[in-house]
Amino acid sequence: MNSKQGAFGSAPVLFGLGLRARFVFAAALGLFVLALAGVNRLADLGPGWDDPDSMMRLVEVRDFLAGQSWFDLTQYRLDPPGGLLMHWSRLVDLPIATIILAATPLVGRASAELFAAHLWPALLAIPFAVALASAAARFGGEIARLATLLMIFLSPQLKGIFVPGAFDHHNVQAVLLACVLMGLVRADQARRWPIVAGAAAAGSLAVGMETLLAILLAILGLAIAWTIDADRWRRGLTLFAGALIAGTLLVAAATIPPSRWLVPACDALSFAYLTPVVMGGSAVIALAALLRGHGDGVPGILMRGGALVAIASLLVTLAAVLFPACLTGPYGGIDPAIRPIWLDHVAEAQSFLSTLENRPGLVAPVYLAPLAALMLGVLTLRRMSVADRPAFIIVLAILGGSVLIGAIQLRALVGAQVVASAAVGVVAALAVKATAGRDDARSVARRWSWLVAVPAVWTLGVAAVDRVFGRPDVEAVNVGAMTECRAFLGEVLGTRAPGLVVATSNFGAFLLKATPHSVLAAPYHRGARGILAVDAVFTGADPEAAFRATGATYLAACTSDPELNQMAERAPEGLAARLIGGARPPWLDELASGPAGVIFSAKPPGLDVTGSLPVLRLRPSLRE
Repeated sequence: MNSKQGAFGSAPVLFGLGLRARFVFAAALGLFVLALAGVNRLADLGPGWDDPDSMMRLVEVRDFLAGQSWFDLTQYRLDPPGGLLMHWSRLVDLPIATIILAATPLVGRASAELFAAHLWPALLAIPFAVALASAAARFGGEIARLATLLMIFLSPQLKGIFVPGAFDHHNVQAVLLACVLMGLVRADQARRWPIVAGAAAAGSLAVGMETLLAILLAILGLAIAWTIDADRWRRGLTLFAGALIAGTLLVAAATIPPSRWLVPACDALSFAYLTPVVMGGSAVIALAALLRGHGDGVPGILMRGGALVAIASLLVTLAAVLFPACLTGPYGGIDPAIRPIWLDHVAEAQSFLSTLENRPGLVAPVYLAPLAALMLGVLTLRRMSVADRPAFIIVLAILGGSVLIGAIQLRALVGAQVVASAAVGVVAALAVKATAGRDDARSVARRWSWLVAVPAVWTLGVAAVDRVFGRPDVEAVNVGAMTECRAFLGEVLGTRAPGLVVATSNFGAFLLKATPHSVLAAPYHRGARGILAVDAVFTGADPEAAFRATGATYLAACTSDPELNQMAERAPEGLAARLIGGARPPWLDELASGPAGVIFSAKPPGLDVTGSLPVLRLRPSLRE
């Protein structure tokens, strides 16, 4: 098959567009990027900035620019004195730091950070849209390319990761996953495509494990394509495996300090992942060479499929022996004590049933839209040419596997959200082609069938249902109240002498960004010790002893904080419940209070603290 041939017979690859099509695509892409900046509020990096991961990333970049070692990812102001070793990557810090460093002489550090907050997500949006649209064009030509771009814009989940202020690594992972998809669906064509895919997969593993499942499913799809048509996909499979091995070893050497090369970690690129990548990739390369010439009949398919199953079984057995905790995923090594008090309330760790119960508004756009895309994709597979089907199986493998595992844990839907846009772009293009010139009701319905997979449609539908039936979202956050509380904390604590603050994990990243203080807890699973220490203060039988055991200087609480309210529900007699009720602990000195919350400083032990407890005028609980 010619490298430029697709479902339309001559669908060009990325830079092979005609002048008119190139102009239309560039204009649409430009409007998309401008819309991202135009329809969202400007990121002022102040209290209205509500993404903890983006705030923590900025803190990490600041530390790097201040001279912290490239290999040292410890946040020393988080759970001091030892600090917390983060599971993130300097590969994301570096470009953000470069933008800030380059802009600082021109506009100053604060404005340079603001400039980077707007520029970095917009820069990432361009390669993401180009790669994903290019993957769709492999099957549906220019219509699929433009339809995919439209789908991206109509997906609040995808568009949201490229808004100003999104320093989080999720947008980088989305770009890399889009590049993996773009390369793999063309792995049977030019040599560069599987190499691009392998390098992007290695980069994604280095950045974080959120897309690990999607990468594994992409490899599964490629393996199926090779199993079905070995001669056509052998070179692509071999080049992808080689690029993945080389790329993973390269980024590991560049980001992991020598002292940790043999230290396994389930939530970051480590020895636990290097071992199966090198062994599995090498086995696949050897297998592709050994089984050359066995044909594409049923015996050959069974032989290749059986060999791949044997390799997968060997890798799973190896992981079970060497890294058993990691078989359950990136959270494998987490302290089980924080599951009921923190992890079970993290949105991305919820199952379908938990999401349906606690965040019903998320179910339709997050679950049903990818499921609709999967169903449409399966129906479309039958109408494709035999040559295109193995490549589209790669798309469906990522989409289907992510939807299936997403029923257990919502974070698995990251891959589905990305790939669904390309899949629906292909569906739309092929539906238009199949019904061209026909205006009967069935043809019109088929032509517009892709609309059922548009996340924005589901989002609007859910909003309408909520208005009619009024079902509460029990995990919802009062955004305005939380912004007001962050502003209150920043204003009061920003001028105080540096100390250690006891506050819920919801405010940890903000306090690190906006104040000179240290904090015990932030919303990260590696920080179990600090999360448990804070929980002991707010829910324990002896909050004073728990507070003094931390050596903290300040305690801050906001009654609009969902985490504080969850603590109050678990411990009705605990400090969290008493603060929400208006009580003031006699063993603390009040620094400031108001509608947003209250801040205390530690009172020296042994003082006379008898007397009545005055009532604070605090914001009512979210539960009332």
